[in-house]
Amino acid sequence: MNIERDELDGVVNFLVQHLSQRLVEAKLFHGVKDRVESLHRELTLINIQNSEGRWSEHPIVKEVVEQIRDVAFEAEDVIDKFILKVGEQRKRNCMGKLIYSFNHVIMHWVVAKKIEGLNKDINKIYSNKDKYVRKALVTVDTSEVALHKRRREVEEDDVVGFVDDSRILVMQLTDKGYPNRDVVSIIGMGGLGKTVLARKIYNEIKECFDYHAWVYVSQDFKTRELFIKILKKMSISDELRRNLEVMSEDELKERLFQYLRGKRYLVVMDDIWKTEVWDNVRSVFPDNSNGSRILITSRIKEVGLHAGQTFGPYFLKFLNADQSLKLFHKKVFRGGECPPELEPLARQIVEGCHGFPLSIVVLASILSTKDMLFHIWSRFVGQVNQILTHDSPVCKQILSLSYTDLSQHLKPCFLYFSVYPEGFEIPVRQLIHLWMAEGFIQQTGDRHMEDVAEEYLEQLINRSLVQDASRRTDGGIKTCRINNLLRELYMSESAEEKFLEVCTDVSTNKSRRLSIQGSPRRCISSNPSDPTRAHTLLFFGKDKGEFNFNTDALDWVVENFKLIRVLHFEHLELHSIPERIGTLKYLRYLRINLSNAVSVPDSIGNLTKLETLYIKGNLEEGCLPNGIFKLERLRNLYLNGKLPLPYHVDQALWNLQVLSTATLCCDFQTQILGVVGDRFPRVRKLKIRLLLESDMNDQGNGHEQREFDRLSRLHHLGHLEILRIDNCPMLPTSLPDTITKLTLKAVDFGVGGGLKVLGELPSLLILKIQSCPVDDGGLHIISDSFLKLQVLKLEGLTLREWELGTGAMPVLRHLVFKNLGHLSMLPRELPNLTALRNVEVLESNLNLVGMLQELETIIGFKLLIIPSVSA
Repeated sequence: MNIERDELDGVVNFLVQHLSQRLVEAKLFHGVKDRVESLHRELTLINIQNSEGRWSEHPIVKEVVEQIRDVAFEAEDVIDKFILKVGEQRKRNCMGKLIYSFNHVIMHWVVAKKIEGLNKDINKIYSNKDKYVRKALVTVDTSEVALHKRRREVEEDDVVGFVDDSRILVMQLTDKGYPNRDVVSIIGMGGLGKTVLARKIYNEIKECFDYHAWVYVSQDFKTRELFIKILKKMSISDELRRNLEVMSEDELKERLFQYLRGKRYLVVMDDIWKTEVWDNVRSVFPDNSNGSRILITSRIKEVGLHAGQTFGPYFLKFLNADQSLKLFHKKVFRGGECPPELEPLARQIVEGCHGFPLSIVVLASILSTKDMLFHIWSRFVGQVNQILTHDSPVCKQILSLSYTDLSQHLKPCFLYFSVYPEGFEIPVRQLIHLWMAEGFIQQTGDRHMEDVAEEYLEQLINRSLVQDASRRTDGGIKTCRINNLLRELYMSESAEEKFLEVCTDVSTNKSRRLSIQGSPRRCISSNPSDPTRAHTLLFFGKDKGEFNFNTDALDWVVENFKLIRVLHFEHLELHSIPERIGTLKYLRYLRINLSNAVSVPDSIGNLTKLETLYIKGNLEEGCLPNGIFKLERLRNLYLNGKLPLPYHVDQALWNLQVLSTATLCCDFQTQILGVVGDRFPRVRKLKIRLLLESDMNDQGNGHEQREFDRLSRLHHLGHLEILRIDNCPMLPTSLPDTITKLTLKAVDFGVGGGLKVLGELPSLLILKIQSCPVDDGGLHIISDSFLKLQVLKLEGLTLREWELGTGAMPVLRHLVFKNLGHLSMLPRELPNLTALRNVEVLESNLNLVGMLQELETIIGFKLLIIPSVSA
């Protein structure tokens, strides 16, 4: 039996790879080098999943996986503790090293013995591995037919909704205005009703075609078997039907092609998982120029994009409230009426399904077997996902297919979504920084890891496992969410694998990551029995400021979690940052919210592995400590409050990608601008808050202007936001050509001069001008400027008229007006913006709305009016 390393269980595979990196680092220390190398070799032999991957649910295999996981966890902790102690020893002076030498010898002996014991454990597990696997392969049920039957039980009977969906898809499938053979695809997550909709359409239109066939493809697709399935659905002779099984793949391919040649046909291929399916079968479907169609269903967007030519993928949506209730009634009461006393409960139960057809059908099936009594139905209110997860194996079987089909590097990324509370709208940038801190993102050549992580997220969205909740103006994903049933299902899976656990008490669990949701007081007062097991702590309160930690909050973490890598506080406020925070040597991610005006200790510079630092809340006047510039791995620095950066520094943070917000004060702005321009040479996203005195003289302003122009040295800068607090600064006369997105808040861009500078930026795609002073009440854009601008947002301006020069903004696609109560004239050139697709009007005057409504019919853009509109 061939068992390959790259087919490892996703979480164990990630763990072994991560541990291997730690072992390489540990080999630098003498005294345990040989034993560490031996442990490294043994771990690389742990390969416990075959290419099918269908036996991993078997209890025997799960036991083996758990044994390996526990050994790897212990090995990682032993190595990390060892490295930590060696690092502490190397910092001691001569006398301290002499006193410490005896303990050092003992430490090496203890570590060596522990590693030796771990090697023995691994050898024992590995020697029994093949025996366990063979037994599991014999006993586990891998029947695709059985799963398909269970799918049909919950999917086929009830068709509710889909009226508009059906109309659009029927038109695409039957419209003879598109005579070429083409593919129509229905895309959506498992259980959303793709097969139900496809079967409804198939039964409605199949008689419009000369020949038609429906085949189920599945993850276990085999080209030859698919050809046989299609031919068996056709009206072929009995002799050919008998000979199908003995024909070669090429013979089957030729027979099918000749059979369909010259005919108008409809073939439905249900549940496709790979683009290779279409590549392997497309040549058997002749293009007879008579409107032949192939309808496919898939959970994966890429499949639809790859196969379709004329028609893009059709993305199936969740049911609305009325459709959900109708489906529920139809399944529970079978045409009968819902008793009036149960109707309020029915609505509450359905509301908990969030429009997900699989949840509604399965839950309705369960309730249809119960007595129609108020006290019985009331038990289901608020417990929908928990009931479906534990009482309905069919839900898990259908939904888990998407997870098992993921690439190994995506599995831990997806499991990580369960750290967030139910219904939480997840900020994508935050999620990406957490993934990076956890080590989930693989370095790919010279690409920025943030870009790789965003690609990972797009893959999860394209595979219908994650939904994008909102998008940025540049089209990127701003926030996302996960289906509540999926979250509940994989929250249990994560806890079982000791990958992650949602809890209220850290004293009894052994998971590597803890998400503490609700009041954390019990956690802080408890005494963890094995605190080093958890390397990630995430705290989530229900509402902002709901809980206030005492001054011992971070002290508790420092004392009990020496090896912590990720520390995240959401909606929970701390009163202080202890000096001892610098002892968390492995910390990579730190997000804290402060309720009081406190200072940041200089010891923060000891967190040499820190990649993301997010400090929100009130900070004392003064500067951040110089120790910030010791954080050589720091990639993201988020600050708020009036806390400026230190300026008497020589170091540069070469890895810093995001700096938000850099506060620049008048007392030492010359030096501080030098810091921004020279000390963050690779920053990609920069937000600056300017604090300038109102009595600065003209000479001073000119000097500061020259210093401000030093920002042009930032040759990697893509996003820039400038916010003025006090006196109006002038816009820089020189900015990096790399800027793609620029936001100006209360900044004076001058009488045309500043706008000219902006209009010449060769890469500028998005421009937002908010609450900026407008000279003479006009906005004057010169000709042939802003040649690549796609998005323009004007907000809170005392703007009366807007002039647009000839040839300016030729590719503008999205225009936003917000809080423009005085704008009474639009540019004459606006009708010439033929690329304009969307215009939004928020909180603006009726005159502006009227002008845009007239232009809507001329230009053809889509106008969105959002109240309130002032008179």
